[in-house]
Amino acid sequence: MKNENNSMNYKIAMAGAFSALSIILSFTPLGYIQLGSAIQITLMHIPVILATLLAGLIPGLATGFVFGVSSLVKNLMLGAAASPFFMNPLVSVLPRLLFPVAVWGIFTLFNFIPHMPKIISVAFSAALGTFIHTVLVMGAIFIFYGNIFLPMVLGAIEKIGISTENISGFKAFAAIIATTMITNGFFEVICAVVLSCAVLGSVYAVGSRKSKISKFEE
Repeated sequence: MKNENNSMNYKIAMAGAFSALSIILSFTPLGYIQLGSAIQITLMHIPVILATLLAGLIPGLATGFVFGVSSLVKNLMLGAAASPFFMNPLVSVLPRLLFPVAVWGIFTLFNFIPHMPKIISVAFSAALGTFIHTVLVMGAIFIFYGNIFLPMVLGAIEKIGISTENISGFKAFAAIIATTMITNGFFEVICAVVLSCAVLGSVYAVGSRKSKISKFEE
C-alpha cells in the first residue's frame, strides 16, 4: 500500500512539475530556439515526452493537455497577432493529447525487445514521438484549414524552384510534412532526443548507483 501511495505521489509530482514547465515554455521565449532568421525550433513538446517516459501515460496525458490548453489560451490572448489555426482546440489541444500515447506505446514496445538498452528506447521514443506530434498537428491544420494552409506551403516550395503541379490529397499532405521537417522538424527531433537522453540517462545512472549501494549495504 505504501509503495502504491509513493508511486501515485511520484506520478502527481511529475505531472505537476512538467505541466508547470510546459506553461513556462508556452508563455515565455524559453520555449523556442531561433536558428538564423528563418528557423524557429519549439521545445514545448519535450516536457510531454519527459513526463511520459519518466512517469507513464497518465502524467504524459496530463502534461499534453496542459501544453495544448496553454497553446490555445496564448493564441486567444494574442488576438490578431495569433495563428488562427491554433485558436481551434482540435488543432491546439487534441494532437497534444494524442501524441503522448504514441510516445508511451513506442517506449513500451522497445522495452519488450530483449537486451535493448533503455537509453536507445528513450532516443527512439523521443524521435518518433516528435515526428508523430508534427504529423498530428499538421494533419489537424490540413483537415480544418487546408484551403488556407496548403497554398502557403506550396508557395514556399515553389520559391525554391520545385514544381507543385498536380499536388493534391495525400501528396499535398506529404508535401506539408516534408516542408515542416526540413525547415524545423528535423532540429526539433534532435533537441528532443538529446534532452530526453540527457535527463533519462541521468535518472537511470542515479537509480543504478542507488541499487548498487543498497546491495552493498545488505
